[in-house]
Amino acid sequence: MHLLKTVLARLERLDDSIPVVLKDSDLLLRNSLSYFEDKGWHCLNLTDMDREFLTMLEAEGLAQSGRKVLVYIANRSEKELVFLAEYWDRGNGELVSAINLLSELRIDRKDYKRDFIVSLVRYGLPKEEDWWRDLKTRGMENVSKVVSDNLWEILGDSSYVANLSEAEREFVFIHFANTTFGLKLVASSSPEEASTQMGEKILEASYKNRPGEELHDYYRSWTDSNEWGESILFHAERFEKSHKDELLKNIDIFEDDYRHPFVSIELELYERRIEALLNGEEAAGVIEFAKERLKKRKRKQQDREAGIYWDELAWLEPLLSDADLGGIDSLESFLCAYRDTLWKYDSLDRKLRGSHLPERLKKWASDRLSKLNEVISNHWTNYYDPRIAPTQVGLLERILKGEGKRAVIVVDALRYELARDLKLKVKAKIEHGTLLAATPTETPVGMGALYSSGDIEKTLKDKRVIVRDRNTGRTLDSVTGREENLKELVEGVEIVEKDSELPDVEKLVIKTRDIDSMGHDDLIQLYGGIMTDLSELADSLLKRGYEVHFTSDHGFYLPLEGETVKQDRTASYSSGIRYSLNNTRPEEGKYEQAGSSFILYANSGNVFKDYGGHFWHGGITHQEVIIPHLVITPVRDEKRWRVEIGNKDRLKKLQKDHFEIHLFPKKELFGSAPRVYIQYLDERIELDEPVEEETRQTLRIAAKSGDTFKIEIRDLEDGSLLDWVECQYLPTRTRLF
Repeated sequence: MHLLKTVLARLERLDDSIPVVLKDSDLLLRNSLSYFEDKGWHCLNLTDMDREFLTMLEAEGLAQSGRKVLVYIANRSEKELVFLAEYWDRGNGELVSAINLLSELRIDRKDYKRDFIVSLVRYGLPKEEDWWRDLKTRGMENVSKVVSDNLWEILGDSSYVANLSEAEREFVFIHFANTTFGLKLVASSSPEEASTQMGEKILEASYKNRPGEELHDYYRSWTDSNEWGESILFHAERFEKSHKDELLKNIDIFEDDYRHPFVSIELELYERRIEALLNGEEAAGVIEFAKERLKKRKRKQQDREAGIYWDELAWLEPLLSDADLGGIDSLESFLCAYRDTLWKYDSLDRKLRGSHLPERLKKWASDRLSKLNEVISNHWTNYYDPRIAPTQVGLLERILKGEGKRAVIVVDALRYELARDLKLKVKAKIEHGTLLAATPTETPVGMGALYSSGDIEKTLKDKRVIVRDRNTGRTLDSVTGREENLKELVEGVEIVEKDSELPDVEKLVIKTRDIDSMGHDDLIQLYGGIMTDLSELADSLLKRGYEVHFTSDHGFYLPLEGETVKQDRTASYSSGIRYSLNNTRPEEGKYEQAGSSFILYANSGNVFKDYGGHFWHGGITHQEVIIPHLVITPVRDEKRWRVEIGNKDRLKKLQKDHFEIHLFPKKELFGSAPRVYIQYLDERIELDEPVEEETRQTLRIAAKSGDTFKIEIRDLEDGSLLDWVECQYLPTRTRLF
């Protein structure tokens, strides 16, 4: 009753010889007029402006008879008054609102929305003074936090209502939810009904309200949340079924709303882009939309389950324009063009084979790629000759004899375009070089060339081409032979398998057959994992202070759909997959001489024997012969932005075993966004992407009531502390109502 007493005190200070006009802008008092009647006031309720004159006459008569008269005009503006305006103008008008009542009680309302303040004041109207004193001490932010938590908990699991006291349930349902969402809940409303209705109102705000409006703010909070991600998907799935037509009518809104939870709407946007691409409509706009969606939308798993693959649609970007081949007039210019742009077509060709894009779109892309690759292959054939000295020869010795710590990762069958998929966590400079592999592109030849001194000769052994190092006199036709050769050339070098414990040495070679050993199985689905492993290996070497190099013995050729093997029809005395051996000089085709024999090479998939599996070795196709040489050096002393915790105050006392932490980058003109990890208790969580914008991460804790612990944000690259907050776990709920 404290607020009603406060209003009464205001009325008592006015001139009771004339009527008092009471304006109730938030309709707080319409059910409490009897309180003032009990305190000696005669209350008149102006329900119809047409009766204003009669109401004034009645009020005047009562006042002249010695009664204290109150004319209640609800939330009508005093400017609408005509006859009763005299009392207002003479100072006998009183305005009551939630805001001015809180101001009178000196309760800081901060910047809370009016609807929340009105709900709170309505609920507290019958409360005594000590309740309001307690509210003032705790602050409205404490009430807001509990109410907000209750709302999200109910939306996440309606049975949570059982945890609320009757008073809390009354406030959340009747005062808060009804006022905020325009509902008609009662205290006895079922939790399921309340959850469903509140969820629908918030989801309707996705297209009915605009940013800055209260309901839309609730929608944004829900879509931004990791903690309540499952609940919005649950409500959105039901909402889509009942509001599908409305969502489709407003689909343009969701083109800009990349956070939205409606799978069927996202699928419609996806399919419309695909149709536009197939119809030749604004292809650049389609790809740009896909790239933007890929960058911003965080519902990848949900989308993929529905058949939405924005990342794979963005793959098609190289097809927006024809390959620029005009500047290719030599082998050197071809290698430069391949390094800069042409590799993207081979990368796309590989990715399409395991793509989830619709078949009609894959066919459209594959047809365009086939035509492009045919032209590219013709250029390669014009300028490449296997008799040209391969730049692969002696590479390891040249690298390892350089100054400082150097590590070379030799990946069997790592073709150039696949090496471009390397993604590092450590900030580093990557130089993408192209090399010509030694022919024939078989592992013994390619590896022999890599591990040699650079002065080699090709000879035949059992009708196979092998490599001999002229400087050391060694035949490099075995793993042991070539490794001993390199150790003779480079003092102190260690050679280990990829998954071995890495020795602490200056010069290191790490070898792996992950790609080649699985190349004849279902390799298409395994590329991603292999490149992730190699990226992590490079990161660890960079952190140890190495300059890191990647290279390979050869690449591989992926056959086109329906492509058949061209059998050897030459007069060869031996035929392999990549080449045939002949006693006489071939009259056509690409060849080189080894001893008294001539090596005739296959080209463009016309291999002499079907090797099976997903890839063929393609003789002297450019995908087989062009191999990578990546040089990776850490970027020293590059300034990285700080990352701060944005919701420290809310984290200082935790009442649940799961919560969100909000991270914000402190952007500066120079520098870059760092990747970070979160350290707390015995947990370490690495964020997948650099913190370029506000980032939210859900954390879970296993602690005892009363435990205190720190949450630290650290730079993933050097472990430096960026920000921290000390938390206390207090799972017991505090009753506020």
